[in-house]
This record gives sequence, C-alpha cells and structure tokens, in this order.
Amino acid sequence: MSKQYSVQQQNALTLAAIRQTAAWWRARPLPDALCQCAASHGVALGTALMLDLQLAWPDMPAVYGKLLSADGHFIHFEMDLDDALRPLPGSVAWDDISARYDLAAHKRGKGVRYGELCKQVLQELNHGAS
Repeated sequence: MSKQYSVQQQNALTLAAIRQTAAWWRARPLPDALCQCAASHGVALGTALMLDLQLAWPDMPAVYGKLLSADGHFIHFEMDLDDALRPLPGSVAWDDISARYDLAAHKRGKGVRYGELCKQVLQELNHGAS
C-alpha cells in the first residue's frame, strides 16, 4: 500500500525537488550557446532558476528545457547546435510560457501551486531565505 501524503507534505517534497534541481544546475557550467541565447533575450542565467535542462538526447534538440527568469517569466527554450557548438540558424526557440503556470499562493485541497513554489526558490537563491 502506498503512503498518502498531506498537501503540506506534497508541497514540501515539490519544493525540495525544485531546490535540488536549481542548486545542481547553479553549481555546473551551462552550455555557452544557452548563455548567449539567454543574454540576447535579457535573461541572466546566474540569477535565473533552471527548472529543467536536457542536453543531447537522440532525436531531440541539442539543448532544451525550462527556466524561471529573475523577473518572474517562465521560459521554454530549445536549440540545435553545429559542430562548433553554436546554435544552428532557425533552430532557436525561446518562448514565454508563464501563462501555463498557476501562481496562486494557495488552492484549497491543492496547497501552494508549482509556479509559486518556483518563485519562492528563486527568491531564496537570489536574495537569501526570508
């Protein structure tokens, strides 16, 4: 029989997973092509929250994922790279997907929503825990 978690426990597990992913990517170098692409869109990856980053999976773009920018925009990105690890012309996608995320601080029976939890982690990482 599987254990059922309370809403608070589920939120705590989700928050821990977001923190772990963000800390893991902040401790590692990101692809130069991604850094340059982000900068060209006004996003500093050093203060963004990497939510998902996939690199070089077969039959997928070379770099793709999701992030939360320091100014609160959820971004989906993807790009293919050439042999010199530069984005191939026409392969870069950079889309604001913020409308897909529920930012409600609380929903009855659901607790704090994923988007709001991401923003909490971003605040902690960029400004220290309050």
